[in-house]
Amino acid sequence: METLLSIFSGNFSLRWQDLFDIVLLSLIFYRILLLIRGTRTIPMLMGFVLLLALYLVSLILNLEATQLLLDNLGQSLVLVLVVLFQTDIRNALAQIGVFTLFRESNQQKKDVVDNILQACLVMTQQRIGALIVFEQEVGLKNYSDRGTQLNATVSEPLLLSIFHPTSPLHDGAVIINTKGDLLAAQCILPVSMNSRLSSFLGTRHRAAIGLTEETDAAVLIVSEERKEISLSYRGQLIRGANEDIRKALMEVLSGNIPAAIQDKETKDAARKAATEAAVKITGTSDSTESSEIPDNSSQSPDIQTEKN
Repeated sequence: METLLSIFSGNFSLRWQDLFDIVLLSLIFYRILLLIRGTRTIPMLMGFVLLLALYLVSLILNLEATQLLLDNLGQSLVLVLVVLFQTDIRNALAQIGVFTLFRESNQQKKDVVDNILQACLVMTQQRIGALIVFEQEVGLKNYSDRGTQLNATVSEPLLLSIFHPTSPLHDGAVIINTKGDLLAAQCILPVSMNSRLSSFLGTRHRAAIGLTEETDAAVLIVSEERKEISLSYRGQLIRGANEDIRKALMEVLSGNIPAAIQDKETKDAARKAATEAAVKITGTSDSTESSEIPDNSSQSPDIQTEKN
């Protein structure tokens, strides 16, 4: 209370320890939100927030019966939280450690990527098409909810069984969350309407590009016709050797933009600027030519006005 009074009175001095304290707590809460994102913890926490808001209303309006009920509930709140969130707390504690509190496990990412690429390599040999989506900061719940929920651990046999032509789940894409879990299959992706795309690209490639145009997700595409693996990110398409695709995908999952994507975006920006400049020059020449042609219809009203 004294701290709040000093803030409002203007006598509060901010130390470097206070700044460090704020940054530390912000990082901890951010990490906690990442851990509980996409779990059942979020809606349950919203219920506790509503109870807290109700308790504040009861204090303001002096609702004694409501205060008594919520006070008794608050005394056993810690036990209630442990019972309700025991599974989530166990999983969070398993993930949090000295070396994993503020960074993701790079080895886990590499294992997931290697398993997926190995499955993609087998699918290219067997001429099986596939779409594999990697969720990033932007959630893909709108797409995963429309598919078939799996919530399974990613593995090579699982992907091969999903995308096998005889499987009922082979149509559409699979979505993998930031933890490396396979959320859903049979997910329908938005098809890109970009007119500059090559006419040789099929629906599968256009769907991958369409999703990466709208979100920050990365999508692996396996083409059964070309027997190749490609990567779509930020509305661009990367083709090349499997090792190059793996390197680019690891850069994307680490929060970086691959050099191939940067080059494509630079070329697109230069091409767009040149097109706009050409259109501007053409528009200027057209307006100059039209200004040199006399407009008789615009002159006749002026002459009539002068006579009147």
